[in-house]
Amino acid sequence: MSADAMTIAPLVDPGVGRQTGRFVFNIAEGTWEWDDDVYAIHGYQPGEVELTTELIMSHKHEQDRELVEQTFEAAIQDGTPFNIYYRIVVGSDVRRVVLVGEGEYDGEDRSGPVYRLVGYYLDLTPEMEAESSAAADAAVAASAQARDTIEQAKGILMLGYGLDPDAAFAMLKWWSRNRNVKVREVADRLIQVAREGHVSHPGLRRLLDALLDDLTAHRAR
Repeated sequence: MSADAMTIAPLVDPGVGRQTGRFVFNIAEGTWEWDDDVYAIHGYQPGEVELTTELIMSHKHEQDRELVEQTFEAAIQDGTPFNIYYRIVVGSDVRRVVLVGEGEYDGEDRSGPVYRLVGYYLDLTPEMEAESSAAADAAVAASAQARDTIEQAKGILMLGYGLDPDAAFAMLKWWSRNRNVKVREVADRLIQVAREGHVSHPGLRRLLDALLDDLTAHRAR
């Protein structure tokens, strides 16, 4: 993990985070790998189904499927890091996830084809569906200054991941719950990092990706 990521890493408890999971897509073989948590996010027991592109795409909400397909195709072509906020269908439920990944090459030669796509899911559904969050409610109700801080932090996440306001607040609550700190504290730390120079979209997103990756690295295959 980079030194930049370590600036904010104390917000995240790597022992928690069952809403995150890693995936690998081996391009040449056309095969997928999920860790146990990605199976769970999609409503399966580990190894319960054969992972195929057709199965995985069938879980994408029909209104979001084309976006996901186009994003994967672009990443396969040039390995460009990507992040998508979209919906997946699990039985009769609709879950809202952030998918983050990038292409990897075989060895150091980046002039050849992309070898595989790797990344992770973050399921924001529990936070978005919660009727209340004690930490979030306390932070929002505290003062106008607290509300302003949270709004700024939401803006940072919206810029970094293309989230809508509700999803950005859900991500703040997710960090709050995993670290057992107030949403205001999470927001303060994000703003501090942004003020230290991580304000461009690529730089900010790499920082945030490193934080989430730290949660899932210990479950990598």
